[in-house]
Amino acid sequence: MDLKEIINPRIFEIPDYDQRHVTLCWQDPTIRRQMSNECNYAPIGAVQNAICKAGEHANYYAEDPTYALSLRGKLADYAGVKAENVALGNGSIELLDLIFQIFMQVPGADEAILLKPDYSAYVPRLTFFGWKVRFAELSAGLDKAADKVMESISPQTKFILLSRPNNPIGSVMPEDEIRRMLETGKIVIVDEAYIEMADEGTSVSKWVNEYDNLIVMRTFSKGFCLAGIRLGYMLADPEIVRYINRSKHIFNVNLAAMMAGEAAMDNLDDYRKVFQKIRDNRDWLINELAKIPGMKPLKSQANFVMINVKETGKTATEFVNMLLEKGFFVRNFAAKAGLEPETHFRISVGLPDDMKELVEEIENFV
Repeated sequence: MDLKEIINPRIFEIPDYDQRHVTLCWQDPTIRRQMSNECNYAPIGAVQNAICKAGEHANYYAEDPTYALSLRGKLADYAGVKAENVALGNGSIELLDLIFQIFMQVPGADEAILLKPDYSAYVPRLTFFGWKVRFAELSAGLDKAADKVMESISPQTKFILLSRPNNPIGSVMPEDEIRRMLETGKIVIVDEAYIEMADEGTSVSKWVNEYDNLIVMRTFSKGFCLAGIRLGYMLADPEIVRYINRSKHIFNVNLAAMMAGEAAMDNLDDYRKVFQKIRDNRDWLINELAKIPGMKPLKSQANFVMINVKETGKTATEFVNMLLEKGFFVRNFAAKAGLEPETHFRISVGLPDDMKELVEEIENFV
């Protein structure tokens, strides 16, 4: 049998998403994981206890996320919306997949607008579901993003998708730019994966009460230190939430994730201390890297720092390889669309002692 004759042809348009670095780090726990924007702090004790408690009831299905009023209600309070505005997913990426499916009507014609640079995982999923992807270049900066988006909008445009804070840059698009996009009437999806590390008041989640064409994505993977649990949520108009719930798999969020999410919401004061520690570590890292000749760390409101190394006379790949030899796995952006080749790499903010050692290694290398 020639499987290529019966397989969806779009599968051949997308590359494998390379996650071998995660496997390498599990195989060698001595490697410091500064590559995937995970949190290097463990979940707070109350959340760890909730995950263990879930094991006592793992013989039963979790409450289906379509209902789950307790967790959805707590998330709504946290985000400043109503429970009817909240949908739960197996990570926010599952919810994005569902969005890509429910808004698709004409494969190969319906258009999505992305920013460049932005999160690389968006494009393969959009391509697989048949979207025509158009890019708005950010060479003029995030404060000019709406102009670039407007130039890209066509009658076939269904939605605009962007991360805020931006991944991989870490900066935040001004509110006025988001409002200008919303006023086009197109769906605007704002991915707030890193919002817990941003300045107070940065989130646009409450705007869901004002705009029925706004969708906000959230995750527990970053600030809440729960990347391995796979819990995300979406904030949107109740009608969009209903369609998402209708299209998802049943019991798509597991019991441990649901109980961890509840415990996190019940202990927000403890988590706010974690958020602040991450911010402090990030700001220290930026300040120290800026002291090294030729190193240009970019201001960030996320849990990572992007560094331009062009003026050091060394390539981004050289820095990445050196740090791996020293036990730090960082992310190479030598070939990232929207960035000058071999000029950038990114460090996920880690624990204070690890960050001090990392900075020392870079100082010695430069």
